[in-house]
Amino acid sequence: MPDAFLQIPTEQIDSRRLPLRGRVDDEDLQTLINSISRYGVIEPVIVRPTDDGDYELIVGRRRFEACIRLGYDTIPAIVRRVSDDRARELAFQTNLQVSLLNIADEVDFLRKADVFHLSDEQLSERYGLTPQEASVARRFNRLPPPIREAVRTGEIDERRALALSRLERETDKTRVFRYIAQHDPSIDQVEDIVDRIESGDAPQI
Repeated sequence: MPDAFLQIPTEQIDSRRLPLRGRVDDEDLQTLINSISRYGVIEPVIVRPTDDGDYELIVGRRRFEACIRLGYDTIPAIVRRVSDDRARELAFQTNLQVSLLNIADEVDFLRKADVFHLSDEQLSERYGLTPQEASVARRFNRLPPPIREAVRTGEIDERRALALSRLERETDKTRVFRYIAQHDPSIDQVEDIVDRIESGDAPQI
């Protein structure tokens, strides 16, 4: 069935399930609110119909949130009938293309989609990741949740976090992460610490 373009009441759209969490702060959202207030919603959101006659938001969480804050009763939307998997892929790719995702967001999405059993080639085909990006995502997925969250919030950068993924034991990953948080060592120093732990010559940190 072809897509339909409708003006849909905002109260009929469920925005809680599919749209990804991205790096969106209040300042970014306020800029969007100002733009929509002046020019309207230039690009429609994408929704899919639900069994109860309402709609589920797939793409356009920020536009939807801006319209809610502006008190708009309706929002322009493209209605697309897609499967759960296809809806997740659309949400992922849209956020990726507008640079709203960091590695923590990407891996969180892929974990929820339960796709890490796929090969790198399959991840590339379905989600547009290069083989290198798929490999990085797998490495990041091996990190404990507190470290993944620290990357999301900017407490630790991606390169130093990924260095920890080489360690087998979660206790070692956590110990080095705490050292990074307290002492802010360079990436070379972190790599050296990881090398020594792997070789059995763990430093006192």
